[in-house]
Amino acid sequence: NEKTNQLRRIIMGIDAIGVDEILIMPDYYGLGQRALDGIGRKKLDARVSVIDMPLSYTSEDSTRAAELMGEQEMGCIVTLGGDGTNRDVAKKSGRIPLVPISTGTNNVFPEMVEATTAGLAAGITARKLVDGKDVIKTQKRLAVIQNGREIDMALIDAVVLDQLFVGARAIWELSEVRQIICTRAEPTNLGMTAIGGNLFPVGPDDARGMYLRLGNGHLKVKAAVLPGVICEVGIAEWKLLEPGEEVAVNLKPSVIALDGEREVTVKDTDQTKIKLQPDGPPVVDVKKTIRAAAEQGFFRK
Repeated sequence: NEKTNQLRRIIMGIDAIGVDEILIMPDYYGLGQRALDGIGRKKLDARVSVIDMPLSYTSEDSTRAAELMGEQEMGCIVTLGGDGTNRDVAKKSGRIPLVPISTGTNNVFPEMVEATTAGLAAGITARKLVDGKDVIKTQKRLAVIQNGREIDMALIDAVVLDQLFVGARAIWELSEVRQIICTRAEPTNLGMTAIGGNLFPVGPDDARGMYLRLGNGHLKVKAAVLPGVICEVGIAEWKLLEPGEEVAVNLKPSVIALDGEREVTVKDTDQTKIKLQPDGPPVVDVKKTIRAAAEQGFFRK
């Protein structure tokens, strides 16, 4: 299994740096245990264990595991998944640096990075072997504020859909998309953020975000919204968002998809706003981290 192999490589990478303890989140397939069985305990110097926690087999498990890792004062969290998984983790990971490894295709937040390398970077980060300020960057996020309180968040995009309730997790139609609020808009990505990206690129290091309202305007933009699907999209209005700026959800009733998952229902009576915040999770730059450790002579004997 590819994920088990990836997990094994991550563990080997972390262990090579000399960390004391590695905790693994349990899951339906028992990937963590399988990875450990594949390595054999004798080979590892670190104490490795799968967290003992009840599973709901929903995205809540990732959030709970991140919370428990925070309570154990872990120095770094490696995530394996897409934008949604990272959002689940970031809800409770606080200021713990993340090393997000992408599985699947159209992800924006996690990077395509080799698992061993990611493990090395995570170990270096956990042991604080290099100066974090050079290699760890705090990301942006979107806070969903409904009737005065924050009820949810997204790392990449919040998409307002012309739908009545959060139902089947199937893909939605582009014709149902009314508003897009995103922390990044990159032309090289796929998905809703590509629409903004092809209009005006906004990268992860830019403090700003972007707001788009789709509809019939004089402006049209071509974008790859899915693998192999390039559409021409009508833009009624768009603007860059400054940190702290809010966008009101003007379609009611509606549904808001957060990082691709339909999560929030907006009723006629709800006042809902999406706010660009500069206080998202800290993320490790894998290449810079390993290079910094090498420059300091960490790998030399």
